[in-house]
Amino acid sequence: MLGRSRPPHLAAALAAAALHTGVLAVNGALPGGNGIKNASMGGASIALPLDAVAAANNPAGIAFVPSSTTLDLQVFNGHSSADYVLPGNRLENRQTQLAPEGGFIWHSASEVTLGMSMSGAGAGSDYGQSALPVPGAGTAKTTLRVAEFIPAMAWRPTVDLALGLGLTLAWEQFEADGVIVPAPVPGGLLPLPGHGRQSATGVGLRAGALWKPAVDWSLGVNLKSRAHMGRLDGYDRDLLAYSDGRLDVPAQYGVGVAWQPTQRLTLAADWLRILWGEIKVMQDPNGFAWRNQPVLRLGAAWMLDERWTVRAGYSRNHSQIDASRAVQNLLVPSINERAYTAGLSWRVDPHSEVNLGYELNPRTTLTGTGPSTGTSLTSTVQMFLLGYNYTF
Repeated sequence: MLGRSRPPHLAAALAAAALHTGVLAVNGALPGGNGIKNASMGGASIALPLDAVAAANNPAGIAFVPSSTTLDLQVFNGHSSADYVLPGNRLENRQTQLAPEGGFIWHSASEVTLGMSMSGAGAGSDYGQSALPVPGAGTAKTTLRVAEFIPAMAWRPTVDLALGLGLTLAWEQFEADGVIVPAPVPGGLLPLPGHGRQSATGVGLRAGALWKPAVDWSLGVNLKSRAHMGRLDGYDRDLLAYSDGRLDVPAQYGVGVAWQPTQRLTLAADWLRILWGEIKVMQDPNGFAWRNQPVLRLGAAWMLDERWTVRAGYSRNHSQIDASRAVQNLLVPSINERAYTAGLSWRVDPHSEVNLGYELNPRTTLTGTGPSTGTSLTSTVQMFLLGYNYTF
């Protein structure tokens, strides 16, 4: 019977896609950064709040951002290819996705700040053909949309210290087709039925602290719990049976530092750990088995004058994917380990600012070993960022 089986290979790859922000990825299935200014600095943000998206990076950070609102648009463009399982079985995938993000910050009192940040992303793949020549198999494709709404509050007991709390109110929408699993007959393959587009919601917690021990130094810490998501109907019977149809958003924690050696120059660095391995779907012995992932993010900003600021950054992670699991990554080839970023801000007037950003995750190839010998995945990702910030 198929009902509560644990389908490996393609099924696990699809499960991994639905964990979070899939194709907007340099860190597993997470975007390189939240907020255009911080994303343009390699994602470094835990000790450097720069706009009203700050609660997505560290809820304490909203205490150091003026009352303002931010609206950003991320445009993802990615190309992946695969030499998959059989000799000559070459697959190509191109994706362009749009994802909004933004936020609002209001200082209700000198010690208390309230805020709402939103981060969003789109994930997906569509190879335009079946992954393997199996009768009845549909087109290998998947679509995921995830949005996180983050209401937050920060308390500033002293002028140089802020403590923050927030919620992660997560919504996800998932659809998959063309999934192939081993059949009951030895050596056989069986396509799974599709279950259409399904949605789920979940809740998690956030906490953070930001301390300025000196005028030119900032230290930050950020904690984010797992968002426990609801069941995706239909997929709990086959594709996501091991995790009971649930695709949780992973927990993470990190520390950051920022230094302003001159009035014009700011440097920042983060160390982040994403707990992919703690998620139920990743613990399937026949599945994807992503590992917990450390991430290093470095960035710099140079204020040219009162109206123009340029930014640049670099991000590096330790891959969460073992080469022996290349087969399971077909529909979500999230294999990029490096990102180079750049950005530009133009202050139009004392209240309005326009921000541009760019991120390149250069061509990366994962060559399968062990059970994945004969499979290789290649991925290149670009991000184009455009946003507007208004200070009250």
